[in-house]
Amino acid sequence: MDIVTKEISASYETSRKRKTENFHINRTVAAKEICDVITNQVKGGFCFVSHYSAVSLLEAPKFQEYEKKFPTQILDQTTDVYSMLQKDRLNTELRVIYRGSDFRNMTGAISLLQFILENNVQTTFSETY
Repeated sequence: MDIVTKEISASYETSRKRKTENFHINRTVAAKEICDVITNQVKGGFCFVSHYSAVSLLEAPKFQEYEKKFPTQILDQTTDVYSMLQKDRLNTELRVIYRGSDFRNMTGAISLLQFILENNVQTTFSETY
């Protein structure tokens, strides 16, 4: 009877150790999966950061600053992200906008869009529009 009890006890201990090991392995695997999910979410969130460069080109408070020092790097980033844009034409349109006193009263991209539509200059500002 002692032998049976010892074997059962040893079997129970082995089973308990396996469960503990499996629990730790499962937690480790789960932790790695969670880290992968978080990493992918962060990467997904940051992959569009370069898209925001286009917005900064149309921030009216910066128009005077951009008139003095044209934001070439931002324009380059924007045309890299939005490859359908004609860089030279957009450059010209933005320089006109930055110089124009009519555009300095804009509050942002929406008011600029409204101005373009109200004045029927969509073809003139085709890249900005």
